[in-house]
Amino acid sequence: MEKTLVVIGTLDTKGLEIAYLVKKINEISAGKIQTLVIDSGILGKPKYIKPDISREEVAISGGKSLKEIRKSDSRGKALTLMKKGLIKIVISLFKKGKCSGIVSLAGASGGFLACAAMESLPIGLPKLIATPLASGPRTFSTFIDTKDIMIMHSVIDILGVNSISKMIYNQLAGAAVGALNSVKTINMDKNAIGVTMLGNTTEGVMYMKAYLEKKGYEIIVFHSSGIGGRSMEQFARDGFLNGVIDYTTNEIFEDMVGGLQRGAGPDRLSVVGDIGLPQAIVPGCIDFFDQGPIDSIPEKWKNRKLYSHSPSFTLIRLNKEEMSYLGSIFAKKLNQSKGPTVVLFPLKGLSIPNYPGGIFEDREADMAFLKELRKKLRKDIDVLEIDAHINDRVFAEEVASTFINLRI
Repeated sequence: MEKTLVVIGTLDTKGLEIAYLVKKINEISAGKIQTLVIDSGILGKPKYIKPDISREEVAISGGKSLKEIRKSDSRGKALTLMKKGLIKIVISLFKKGKCSGIVSLAGASGGFLACAAMESLPIGLPKLIATPLASGPRTFSTFIDTKDIMIMHSVIDILGVNSISKMIYNQLAGAAVGALNSVKTINMDKNAIGVTMLGNTTEGVMYMKAYLEKKGYEIIVFHSSGIGGRSMEQFARDGFLNGVIDYTTNEIFEDMVGGLQRGAGPDRLSVVGDIGLPQAIVPGCIDFFDQGPIDSIPEKWKNRKLYSHSPSFTLIRLNKEEMSYLGSIFAKKLNQSKGPTVVLFPLKGLSIPNYPGGIFEDREADMAFLKELRKKLRKDIDVLEIDAHINDRVFAEEVASTFINLRI
């Protein structure tokens, strides 16, 4: 089957560079990979290369003419309108078998557009971009959300084809060709299960993983550091998962208090239930939120129970009122579940520092969560109390066996 690499660029400002990239892709692939160029520019006219899909077509696909978009009262609004059309075109190309992967050279605006298009495509489809904005102090949320986008720091700006930029463009072309050539159709395991984990729950998840793998399940683990939980839920939406064990649900409160593990969004803990997939919920690591080094903790939290997780991260214990509130939030979200759902609560602690005699031990606070959860949770959703710590083998295997029973 013929492979087509979609090349996205603002051809008014990056036409020369995109033309070089296309030429290099053709050279490296010996003409075996076709290129399809989309012009995502708004101002000016395309230069050095003629696009296969024009900026006018992109604009119209989004519901506005290019002339109308150019009259937008801000650049941000214009980009948002172009994004809509670009996503629509890329999805259409993919469905027609004319998009085997995407590659782009871009600055800030072009990168915003190209990566939005990449985010609309399935996991596993090659998505690559080189940009000078992919540098240390900048946030990667501009480029990456829940998909597997490969970002290359171009170091120099995308302006001109010279001895330095050629090295960057050549690498990007080679990486794109190599990525397309490496892609093979993978049939997802019908028993693929999504699981959330942090360092604080690694031991328990490893016990659970071993137990489930012996039963024929494939375990796909997501790091619950903000974007991880939302990525898992996106996988569920895309049909990659057949159930979820949400073992580490800290992200919900992190977003509320402004902890470091933010980004899960308002739908966290609602998506899987809405889809109707079976889910086992564990309140793992809900007893704390993250901050930076212990000597940088804001004054308002210094009287809390603190745990130095590493030189870079300090865990701050939630109090009784916060834990109670969190119980009501869990109930509200889980009450919307359309599929089989169960909650498992480890009575001897929810994280590494939360154990009998540990620095985060606060049974009154933990029970406040449990009490409020039971009070407001639908009566047909079971809450199982297990006399064990979250990282104990007995608890992990109880979670695994309970989940298996949900699917029977």
